[in-house]
Amino acid sequence: MSNLTVGDLVVMRQLSTTPQAGESGLDRKVVWAHVCELADPWNWVGADELLMTTGICIPASPEEQRRLIRHLSDRGVAGIAIGDDLQAPPLHPEMFAEADELGFPVLTVGHSTPFSAIGRTVAVGAQSDQIARIARLSKLYEAIQSPSRHTTLLDRISRELGIEMHVVDVEMATEVLARRTTLPQSVLNAVTAEVDGRVDRLPTRLRVVVDGTLVATGFPLSTHRKCMLIAEGPGEVDADAFVLLHSQSLVAIEVERHTRERERLDAAEEKLLRQIVDGSMGSDVAQPLLAQIGLADQQWKVVCFGAESLRFVRALVGDRSIPKMTVSVGEEGYLVLPEAAFDSVIEALRPTIDSIGVSAQTSTITRLADCLRQARWALHAARASGSGVAEYSSAAPLFLPRTLSEAHFATRAVLGDLIDYDAENQSSLVETLDTYLSCDRRWSDTAEKLVIHRQTLGYRLKKIEALTGRSTKSSADISTFWSALVAYRISRRV
Repeated sequence: MSNLTVGDLVVMRQLSTTPQAGESGLDRKVVWAHVCELADPWNWVGADELLMTTGICIPASPEEQRRLIRHLSDRGVAGIAIGDDLQAPPLHPEMFAEADELGFPVLTVGHSTPFSAIGRTVAVGAQSDQIARIARLSKLYEAIQSPSRHTTLLDRISRELGIEMHVVDVEMATEVLARRTTLPQSVLNAVTAEVDGRVDRLPTRLRVVVDGTLVATGFPLSTHRKCMLIAEGPGEVDADAFVLLHSQSLVAIEVERHTRERERLDAAEEKLLRQIVDGSMGSDVAQPLLAQIGLADQQWKVVCFGAESLRFVRALVGDRSIPKMTVSVGEEGYLVLPEAAFDSVIEALRPTIDSIGVSAQTSTITRLADCLRQARWALHAARASGSGVAEYSSAAPLFLPRTLSEAHFATRAVLGDLIDYDAENQSSLVETLDTYLSCDRRWSDTAEKLVIHRQTLGYRLKKIEALTGRSTKSSADISTFWSALVAYRISRRV
């Protein structure tokens, strides 16, 4: 291995490097020299690498210069070499004091010395490091090409790097790839908090802090899901940047493969659930297929939510390796899951999904269609009460119909004449009534939404009152209208 140090570069007169501060750190090892002029060079230069700059990346204020030195030292950077070509702002005593305290070498480079000369000198001294690096990469690739039933890809990469690695979806705070050990939920939440919505451009290096303590470091992955490779540990990651970059690429490929496989399974499960619900697949055929996905011979519950949350639900439940079936019907999404997993899944969904409906439990395949209806009715109850989660057994006090026949009866009893009139005259009185009540009886909003004149709306409301014998101004009649409309929506779907 190379023993080249920052001090070795200083004593080479041909390089014209002069220490300005941090001379106690001249024994720091140098394995590479790298030019960076970005405002956050510590994210682009690795451990034991020398940062070379014309000064563009150096901030002007004393405090910001101190912060620069602290960040570079924290990352394990060997030192900073600043070109003597008047590009840098004045270097303040505070910066030098910080460098002296941390033993972080600050060098100036003579104007006549090109950075390439320093780079080549370091490269020659690091040739033995390169040989060792290639050997380590060879071991890494050998490890991933030796699959085992007892270890995952991440397990094998973690073993080769000597660092516990995890893949975290930064939007959902879940682990994407299975590991023998998992990160605490506090760490997963901290990753999401540190990203703070910057999902379109993830930071190149993320410090994950919990209760003031550094617990992990994150590196972005080039995947469709917004994921980061999380290195678990209380200190800075002591891994060769080149090897780490290869590890990121390997893990990203595995995440994409895993995502495609999950999407294939989601589609197959959706097809199975649709066939069970519409009756085109009998119990004898469905039973072995349910066994394949881990849903046979147990109690199930159906969870209903807005269809816009289906992708989130699939990812969250799938990341937890919970057997499931999901489907989207109209404006609702449905999740069939084991009753034993119900509490943990609802707890995970509630912070993100405002309203959730839950069916009664069943173990009978032929009752799944009824359970979907029950979950949808409970969802309406949750939205009406603002309770967040409503279970079918507790929805009765909200006067929603409990069976499909009850829904048809409630619909016909109140809206039957309107439905028949619309069918015979190609009109839209039911839609008008629904929109009018959904807009809280605001005429302007209703007319705008229906794209009609206020006079036309007035005519339609009078027609509705005449056909139903109920008033659109009476609280009792409005309540009856609304309940019937809910029953009508339910009876037309699922």
